[in-house]
Amino acid sequence: MEPNDAGERTVSSAGGRTAGCPRRTQADRSAATRAALADAAIDLLIEHGWAAVSAVEVCKRVKVTRGAFHHHYPNLPSLLADALRRLYAEMRRKDGPPVSDLTTMIDATWSAIGNARFKAVLEAWLAMANDPSLRAEIGPVVGEFSALVRPDSILTADEHRAFYLMARETMFGLALGRATNRGRPVAHEKAVLARLRADALLIQRAIKLRQH
Repeated sequence: MEPNDAGERTVSSAGGRTAGCPRRTQADRSAATRAALADAAIDLLIEHGWAAVSAVEVCKRVKVTRGAFHHHYPNLPSLLADALRRLYAEMRRKDGPPVSDLTTMIDATWSAIGNARFKAVLEAWLAMANDPSLRAEIGPVVGEFSALVRPDSILTADEHRAFYLMARETMFGLALGRATNRGRPVAHEKAVLARLRADALLIQRAIKLRQH
């Protein structure tokens, strides 16, 4: 194995490749390295918090040089912005029923907010609040999360929107509870989620009855 021009580890001879497997292109290797750097940044955020994330620690986890890091990202905030976008895409890919009403909107929101990796988003929010330069760099990306939990395109009734906003903030609180409880659900989480869903069903039924 030898480092390439960017300082990444690559296979140096045909003997080091699996027989029958096509050799990866430079674009493939570059994409794989970017993905690995982004994953390492997210893992550090989840495991140790914002203060533990540095270019040095990310490079150590991926086993690349600082030169390789800067070949792909100009600075740490740009890596974190890319990592958050990848995390949002991962949350969107989750399988589940189509979002069509208040209850499925709540279920879909908890699917994202209740994801163990959502702690990385919370860490980014808190870090931005205390660092104006960081907020300028990754603020727009953090704001993209709102697209995952925005009710306007699905919920048309005012009562649905009002309840959903309350439920969403409650779920943020549950996620924060998990983040401060080493990733484990807080004791009341299951009961709170059940109550949110039950109340959402009651609101849906009441509106349907009035419409008939």
